[in-house]
Amino acid sequence: MPAFRIKFLKRVCDATGHETIICQRAFEVKARDQDEAIDRAKDCFTVAEAASAWWLRADRIETEPLAEDGGAPT
Repeated sequence: MPAFRIKFLKRVCDATGHETIICQRAFEVKARDQDEAIDRAKDCFTVAEAASAWWLRADRIETEPLAEDGGAPT
């Protein structure tokens, strides 16, 4: 089954007013496809963050396919 790294990102301002994007959490998920992996990661994120919805703690989601052995793509 394919594996994906799902990252939850949030845009924040620092003390000088400059915006930066930080990774709130990342999950490695095995799923049939990218959409299923995102759905599973959303569930994990909301539980880990004790939030009712993922978008309360993150602005966007990025996905990355992983190699079958769990490492980086070749």
